[in-house]
Amino acid sequence: MRKFADRFLPVISIAALVAALVLGAGSLRSLVSGADGSAAPIAAAPPMIPTDDPALTELDLGATTSDDVTGCLTPGFATDVDSVDVLYGVRQHRLGGSSSVLVLRNADGDVRLCDQFGGDAPSQAPQPTTTSSRPVAFLSTGRSSWTCAGTTKVLQKFEQSTWLVVAPEVAKVQQRYWVGGVAGPWFESEAQGGYAHLQTWLEGPEPAATTYAEQFRVLDADGNEITQEALPTDLKALAGCTEGGSAQIG
Repeated sequence: MRKFADRFLPVISIAALVAALVLGAGSLRSLVSGADGSAAPIAAAPPMIPTDDPALTELDLGATTSDDVTGCLTPGFATDVDSVDVLYGVRQHRLGGSSSVLVLRNADGDVRLCDQFGGDAPSQAPQPTTTSSRPVAFLSTGRSSWTCAGTTKVLQKFEQSTWLVVAPEVAKVQQRYWVGGVAGPWFESEAQGGYAHLQTWLEGPEPAATTYAEQFRVLDADGNEITQEALPTDLKALAGCTEGGSAQIG
């Protein structure tokens, strides 16, 4: 009896394995086919935003490279990477990709800024300083660009950059847009070396009558909001496609 069982068990195991394979194949067909046997659509994976909070878009991707610095240099400022100090160097998300964001200082003490819009300079010299009562100030007036569809005033996209100097207690700066009275996700960037930068966006199409507004938050290391007057914490209306084109802020 024992010898018979020893011979019979492998037969049962093989049969079970075959049955499992058959059932598995049937299940697999049911996953990739519709009820009529036609191929079922496979949903494309959504674009990844590196955050655990769906209401937050983290902009910072990591440090810049020497090639990024080289791309920011000009003959009138500096031509050698080793001759400049990188005061702030972060790669950030932008609409449709990423770009380097840099604050550089040359041997003469001049400061140059680079982001998705290209080169820029501080809006005043000497550049503004911060205090405990003035924890945030504009380093540059910043840039914004509305892309609208012809005479229909339909928003295709909006991109904006904001350059800031911040006090040591400032850990993060956040910005979000309100579209038609509905709040979008917060864009967030960490302060580094006394600077902070935001490059943020909206993507259409949005109807011509849509209203737009922006809002900011400045946070300390514990996530508490810091009182400041440079950035609007209440809703600030934006022109949208009623004017279109590019503009400066700050």
